[in-house]
Amino acid sequence: MSFQSLGFLLFFPCCCLVYYALPQRMRPGWLLAASYFFYLCCGVQFAALLAVVTLASYALGRALEQARSRRGRRLLLAAGVMGAAGVLAVFKYTGFALQAAADLLHLLGFAFAPPEFSLVLPVGLSFYTFQVIGYLTDVYRGDIPAERSLVRYGLFVSFFAHILSGPIARGGQLLPQLEKPAPFDAAGVRDGLLLMLWGYFEKMVVADRAGLVVDTVFGDYAAYGGVERLLAAVLYSVQLYADFAGYSHIAQGAAGVLGIRLADNFRQPYLAQNVRDFWGRWHLSLSGWLRDYIYIPLGGSRRGRLRQYLNLLATFLVSGLWHGAAWHFVFWGGLHAAYQIAARLTVPLRARINLGQGVLPRWARRLVTFGLVTVAWVFFRADSVHQALSYLGGIAGWFDPWAFTDGTLLTLGLDGWGWFVLFCGVLALFFVDCLHERGIRLRPVFARQPVVYRWLICYAALAAVLVFGIWGPGYAAADFVYFQF
Repeated sequence: MSFQSLGFLLFFPCCCLVYYALPQRMRPGWLLAASYFFYLCCGVQFAALLAVVTLASYALGRALEQARSRRGRRLLLAAGVMGAAGVLAVFKYTGFALQAAADLLHLLGFAFAPPEFSLVLPVGLSFYTFQVIGYLTDVYRGDIPAERSLVRYGLFVSFFAHILSGPIARGGQLLPQLEKPAPFDAAGVRDGLLLMLWGYFEKMVVADRAGLVVDTVFGDYAAYGGVERLLAAVLYSVQLYADFAGYSHIAQGAAGVLGIRLADNFRQPYLAQNVRDFWGRWHLSLSGWLRDYIYIPLGGSRRGRLRQYLNLLATFLVSGLWHGAAWHFVFWGGLHAAYQIAARLTVPLRARINLGQGVLPRWARRLVTFGLVTVAWVFFRADSVHQALSYLGGIAGWFDPWAFTDGTLLTLGLDGWGWFVLFCGVLALFFVDCLHERGIRLRPVFARQPVVYRWLICYAALAAVLVFGIWGPGYAAADFVYFQF
């Protein structure tokens, strides 16, 4: 059941009405049942796996808290982490590992044909396994107590707002909210619905429309010149951000209607002034998870410069592999590690030539960062490393600026009206991000307006999403990009 489906638009209000009609002590149980119904609609065959992972990690969490010996606690944690990671590995990486082994043996002169191995990846598996690993690690460290209620723990793992594509919740942040459900709050419901509406705008008006151009050019990139390839690469950066931020905002808004606060997942990432800053703004729940459970345990920056670089590389390679079982995802992760290592290595040189924060204007630093990130996104979007290199090579090798004026852009999946709507949508997205960067939030401003104006704005925004998102020319409904991960 996708957030933009009719089924969800019927499920969500029914879920909320029953939730607030029940006594507070019964609400977690209802929300757990509703979340499993939501997940069953996404794939009945995977609900049993979700239940098994939930029961096993719940039992391990309780055992971790009760274990007295350090060795026993370590063994329990290792069992939990290896079990959750093993489930993910079987479904997501077995075929990739077999093919990689076959390629290595071929290079060594041995013939090996890997057996056919194909499993359908359960929706949300990458997210909830990381959530379970984080929970068990936090219990082991003593950061949080083990959850005693199986109902609340089951809801923590399966909550419909975040199970499909995050944000990856932390036990210390979400479990206390489930223990004491918040009372009905009209302002919270209003803010949640507004955030959902903004998420639908990002997804349906911006991301899906940009995706038409991206799919057209990337699908047959050899037929297009440098202008079209560059434009599609930039629009993929826009599509990915609007798509995933849109999903995250819908998830946060839906949870907010129920009085539950999910962690922010984005903080104006394309206004970052360097790649390190970008990763402090992009997919915050994943980047924070990788920092706290991989980078820092490996030693972080505490064991010398070389060890820090190796830790960065390992962390970003895991990030790439988490996104997909393919070498182009691994390369994407490695490229981001290379960006950050290069930035650290060139600090003395940049200081010597006075190339620092005060030399390049802020907008120039942001533009350079966006360019580096966009180059990396090409590897993320391509089907292979070779295809990405070929795609990027064509940008410089065949650049015809007249493509902006000779009607070429009208052959890329959008007509003139579609381009206009996309341009206005991107402009609105950029404008809101700039306001947020300055600390100006629109929802508090909206809440201070007279009630008549508020209703008019809401109806106008809803109409815009429906007209330009659903019935607008060139629209094509699409799943959220991160569903594939």
